[in-house]
Amino acid sequence: MSELQERVLVVTGGGSGIGEATARLFAADGVKVAILDCNERSGMKVEQEIRHAGGTAHYIPVDVASGASVKSAIAAVLERFARIDVLYANAAIQVIRSVDEMTEEEWCAQLAVNLTGTFLCCREVIPVMRRQHGGSIIIASSGHAYQSYPGYPGYAATKGGLVAFMRATALDCAADGIRVNCIIPGATETQLLKKHFDNNPTEKTRLLEKIPLARLAMPEDIARGVRMLASEDARYITGTSLVVDGGLLAQG
Repeated sequence: MSELQERVLVVTGGGSGIGEATARLFAADGVKVAILDCNERSGMKVEQEIRHAGGTAHYIPVDVASGASVKSAIAAVLERFARIDVLYANAAIQVIRSVDEMTEEEWCAQLAVNLTGTFLCCREVIPVMRRQHGGSIIIASSGHAYQSYPGYPGYAATKGGLVAFMRATALDCAADGIRVNCIIPGATETQLLKKHFDNNPTEKTRLLEKIPLARLAMPEDIARGVRMLASEDARYITGTSLVVDGGLLAQG
């Protein structure tokens, strides 16, 4: 029996990629999973497949950039499951464009989803966890917070901001038994990355040459890191980041 069994996970961006893998992994451990995503089709698909596998899941539509939408979604989670033990703030968008080519709308959209969206989710979930006398918040940052590439100024700014936000929020929440940490995924086999490689065929070879473990991460690799941070194995871990990148950042 998993120590996480019967707990409740809220995962944003849970309809695809790393969020989907996290939803499936936690559900297999007996966790009740609230899948928050703006894409109803993919969110419902993940919910149905988890249920067919014997797990407990519920899809809730959300626009994480909207305070009203996030508030409504968290209320729906509580109505369904009555508590929230783990928040995985994972939803994000990415615009690959240099500073001088990026529009104000593209810049603001990344801030709204990646940074403000995480703030809005934490703002709604923290009072719930405080009433429960504990919980775990895991925020999806990125290696771009530490070491970026041309074309990622907006994305890197939001992911760097999330690391700073995590540290400050961890201090705010420590007295309430709420742990707050970041997960730092490396290059991961998702549709987002596949699309980038399709548009830039030489990029995959270049990237693989830089990764010491010589492969891309699978979404489940990152999900396992999230599960560790949510578990009792991490009960004394807060205000820090877990890097799951095959050694890419260590390479420099």
